[in-house]
Amino acid sequence: MSSSAKTAPAANPWQLSIPLPAPSGSGAVDAATVLWRALAALGVREVLASPGSRSAPLIYGLQRAAGGGSSPLRAHVRIDERAAAFTALGVGKASGVPAAVFTTSGTATAHLHAAVMEAHHSRIPLILVTADRPAELREVGANQTTRQAGVYGSLTRWSVDLPAPVAGAATPAELRTMADVAARAYAAATGPVPGPVHLNLAFRDPLTPDFAAPDFAAPDCAKREGAGANAGEGALSLPVFRAAATPTPSQLPLRQRTLIVAGDSARLALPEIAAPVLAEPSSNLRRGECAIARYLDLLPGVLEVGPAHPLFPERVIVTGHPTLSRPVVAGLLGRDDVETVILDDAPGWADPARRANLVTAAIDTPATDGSFLRAWRDAEAALSKPEGLPWQARLALDVWSACGAGNTLMLASSSLIRDLERYAPASEARVYAHRGLAGIDGTFGCAAGIALARGRTRVLAGDLAALHDMTSLLIGPLEQRPDLDIVVADDGGGRIFSGLEHAGAGPELLARFFTTPHGTDIAALAAATGAEVTLAERDLDVQKWLTAKEGGIRVLVMRKS
Repeated sequence: MSSSAKTAPAANPWQLSIPLPAPSGSGAVDAATVLWRALAALGVREVLASPGSRSAPLIYGLQRAAGGGSSPLRAHVRIDERAAAFTALGVGKASGVPAAVFTTSGTATAHLHAAVMEAHHSRIPLILVTADRPAELREVGANQTTRQAGVYGSLTRWSVDLPAPVAGAATPAELRTMADVAARAYAAATGPVPGPVHLNLAFRDPLTPDFAAPDFAAPDCAKREGAGANAGEGALSLPVFRAAATPTPSQLPLRQRTLIVAGDSARLALPEIAAPVLAEPSSNLRRGECAIARYLDLLPGVLEVGPAHPLFPERVIVTGHPTLSRPVVAGLLGRDDVETVILDDAPGWADPARRANLVTAAIDTPATDGSFLRAWRDAEAALSKPEGLPWQARLALDVWSACGAGNTLMLASSSLIRDLERYAPASEARVYAHRGLAGIDGTFGCAAGIALARGRTRVLAGDLAALHDMTSLLIGPLEQRPDLDIVVADDGGGRIFSGLEHAGAGPELLARFFTTPHGTDIAALAAATGAEVTLAERDLDVQKWLTAKEGGIRVLVMRKS
């Protein structure tokens, strides 16, 4: 190349911009268009919507920003706002990239709350957009108007209440503000402590654009000559947030008897030491030579003897959010004679016993000689094979064993996940669960979002968890259907309570107020949603069922054989 040749300047990765929309005849639609263009430029790909009128500008803005298919945004419509929110949660859980979910005003906003709580406690990025009435219609008894600003309280990483744009055409300042708010929302949702953010957007009439506007392509005119995302004059720049650099590891002295406890969604890298790992199913660390699968059969005896026991640890390193078993959470992590180190990179670390000695984002500890790991492995190998397991536990293990590398499994907060914690061997499958709050709501919706982000997803749920979220399977014929294989253990109620202290309440009280028999034909209910249903009242080859067909939503309802 000659010295006089010129090369094109390299693209600046720190600079993002979006085209200004041409006026649509509605300031609300103009502002909504900027919102979607900005979120798409920042990295959002999935948008969950539910029908509504005050949120109409968000629908038109989304269609307009798509420009007849040129946008990376994909819209998914759900009848139920709660299902939409949990589906968006699943996208963020599986991909680390926030999905956006938007609603109309009024009670629709309340249906997002459960997903917001789970996103907060599990640190899952999520962008909530609620349409609202303008200031002149608030606090005067206007239809479908309530106090939406800040409705999710301290559960959000950031919350903003934007006033309504000018009716006929949003001002340049209003469009710049919307672009800046989108960037701040994305940064807050994906920052050092990922979580939900809330944009409460006031819109005033007109809520629809001029359908003849050159920069608008409504569904009924998407193929119109010249329709598309033609920019207005100029562009809007977006601030790009970059998180802080990797922290310096904390130096720890050698402790030969080091134990690792891995809870749900363990995010940070563990030190490469030969130490036994007590891993919950959804930690995704229940794999490899260090995983001690039968730790619940060993730990009570270890804790009873105390420091004199050869398996008793000097130090416990905790990663993720352990919640499942009391021997671990209260029995082990609640002791004051064990040094506890928590791996976390932000405030809000999990330490319910308040016994932690150190909280750090990274650690560097000397390698042990592996003798403590060998002692745990020898003790586990000496355990007898579990026998006489209830059929629900055998079903859970069948599903678990059918999932390996390349498979994705969502576990409901049913007794089944506790069966797996006690008995499940190591697995290379990618496992998810709602352990931020251990709620049974939203399991199917979350799994649908995971399927949108990762592909075919398997689900294991109890009957009450299935009943709580059957509406998430109501997906209209115009929508992309996620690929789900759902296995439901129908044992007529909440078995989990019979294993807690409530078992002493007496059979009548326990049944009516805790296990709550439902008397519902779950198979018929699932079939009514359009799912392909199999009802099994005798032994069935679960692995064969899981691999028999791929595509769409399939439900296997298993009853006692």
